[in-house]
Amino acid sequence: MARDKPVATRRWLAKLREKCRLVANHPDLGDARPELGENMRSTYVGSYVIFFRHVEGFLEIVRVIRGDVDDPDI
Repeated sequence: MARDKPVATRRWLAKLREKCRLVANHPDLGDARPELGENMRSTYVGSYVIFFRHVEGFLEIVRVIRGDVDDPDI
């Protein structure tokens, strides 16, 4: 994507960073995902899902995948 559509890639990365800053500042944002692990949560950016958790005062981004993937296999 970065090679074929550099402007679109930069816009998508800016949206991803913005969402990450938002969840870093609001720990309860997103959906609880206890089936994937302790304190695991998820939220969307367009058609992608961000899996994250707060660990010792930090936001840990565990994985970012397309939302149409059935089993995230975190």
